[in-house]
Amino acid sequence: MNPAARKRTLLGRLFRGGRGQSLVEFALVLPVLTLLIFGIIDFGMGLRSYISLTNATREGARFAAVGNMAGAYPTDCNGSTNTTVVGRVCVAMEGLDLDDVETVAVSYPDGQAPGNQVVVTAQYTYNYITPLGDIANFFTGGTFPDMLSLSTSTDMRLE
Repeated sequence: MNPAARKRTLLGRLFRGGRGQSLVEFALVLPVLTLLIFGIIDFGMGLRSYISLTNATREGARFAAVGNMAGAYPTDCNGSTNTTVVGRVCVAMEGLDLDDVETVAVSYPDGQAPGNQVVVTAQYTYNYITPLGDIANFFTGGTFPDMLSLSTSTDMRLE
């Protein structure tokens, strides 16, 4: 037997039992990849919710600042400016579950005269769409929050 053939057989015997090695490596890496994918998905959906919430408060602040609210929402029976603005904010919350909206507040810190500020604030509870929170709580002992509270505020000058 030549030396090259003997070397091949020695290496063959050495690595002969490595057939399940890739399966074990995959089993070790799979939970990390799963958490990474869940994190990317939830981060993207949470960011989308925050952007929608910000756009809704911006829409409400602009609606209050311009001041043309006559007949905008006929369901507003008492004619309250704030109720009309809140209704406009809720309509502008595209893709958000309105049951998770905690508060929508409209305030006029310096009064409702032209040139003063109007501030529209909204808070929204974002619930994870993946089991990321449950998996993270399993590994951290329950310190990961089950939901995120998103809050945004927009102020504009009254016209």
